[in-house]
Amino acid sequence: MADNVLQTLQHVIQDVIAPDVRELKVRVASIEEQMKTQYNSLRDQQEANFKALMSAIGESKAKQDLETYKLISALTERVAALEAARI
Repeated sequence: MADNVLQTLQHVIQDVIAPDVRELKVRVASIEEQMKTQYNSLRDQQEANFKALMSAIGESKAKQDLETYKLISALTERVAALEAARI
């Protein structure tokens, strides 16, 4: 009798629970793949945004350096003109 109950229980597990467990494993694997794809996409987008930001900062610094150079150049010319006028 105990063997019969164990066999019945084993069949129930094999016929009912095991397919559900396999289905859940497939679903989990699918969700993991989706998460991995989304993570990689977000990482790529973040990296592109960071590169664009660094480029913009570099361009802004270059423009600022150019403006500073122009200002210093103009001031240098004025100082040279004033010194020439003093002599």
